[in-house]
Amino acid sequence: MTKQQITAIAGLLLLAMLLTVLIGVFDARRSVIAAEGNDLRTGQSAWVTATLDELTRARSAFEPGTKVFVGLDGEVRAVAVLSGQWTDVPLHDGHALTGRPGEALAGADVVVRGGDIAVDGKPYNVVGRLGVRADSLLSDDVVVADPSQFSASPQRLLLDGPSSVRHYTAQFPGRSVEIIDDGTNRRTNVDAVSPVLVTLGALVVTLIAVVAGLQAGRWELRTAAVRFTTGVRPLTTLCSATTRVSIVSAVACGTAFVGAAAARHTTFLDLDVAVAVVAVGTVTLAVSVVSFWQGSRRWNC
Repeated sequence: MTKQQITAIAGLLLLAMLLTVLIGVFDARRSVIAAEGNDLRTGQSAWVTATLDELTRARSAFEPGTKVFVGLDGEVRAVAVLSGQWTDVPLHDGHALTGRPGEALAGADVVVRGGDIAVDGKPYNVVGRLGVRADSLLSDDVVVADPSQFSASPQRLLLDGPSSVRHYTAQFPGRSVEIIDDGTNRRTNVDAVSPVLVTLGALVVTLIAVVAGLQAGRWELRTAAVRFTTGVRPLTTLCSATTRVSIVSAVACGTAFVGAAAARHTTFLDLDVAVAVVAVGTVTLAVSVVSFWQGSRRWNC
């Protein structure tokens, strides 16, 4: 490919990567807005009567993102993450809980002194501020990470996570479960429109990647046809073409990772688009190789 052609392919890939990051930001923000509207609940939620020790012993049965809350005084809750990390928490400052006891998340209206708050006379370090914005539904809420706030006796706990009810009933058959109706997620602008937009965006990105791969394959094939007449084997030309497309894809992926890191820093979202970015680069490379190979099959080797 010429420099102009490489620039054109790089431009298409950068467009695909930009859309990938933007779709990731949109989807992550949709999740945290839904969590804010649902009082920090992000999966299937239910009230159960159990102890934290019982749930912890069965933690391998729960999916990543499963957590359990217990209400303390007023708007204060304690949380324990049973599996994975709690990443889809709405924040406008700071970062999510790391899993170390003694950390806390607090709303904007909660008074923090020296970076700490006191709950039952015990200090907690505030690592993040709850709510997508300061004036949010969670402005008065406090969430502390402290297993000692859970009772050793069975108590009423809020279990939340993917398929949490099914996993709980499988581990504790016969126990009562009060499933919480997830009304907020049925709002049109959250549940019906957003997934469609994300799907359409993903299709557009895939189409751009395929077009970039096909065009790169065609342009490399033209160059290879000339080299073939001079005695260069098609396999050698294919390796050279693959290297060029791989370099362009790698540069585009690197640019997308930088953009995603900047988005994480400015939006406080737990943005993970690594798999999508690598998939776009891989699709482009695979399509270009297949396009080149199919076009060169008519040559005598």
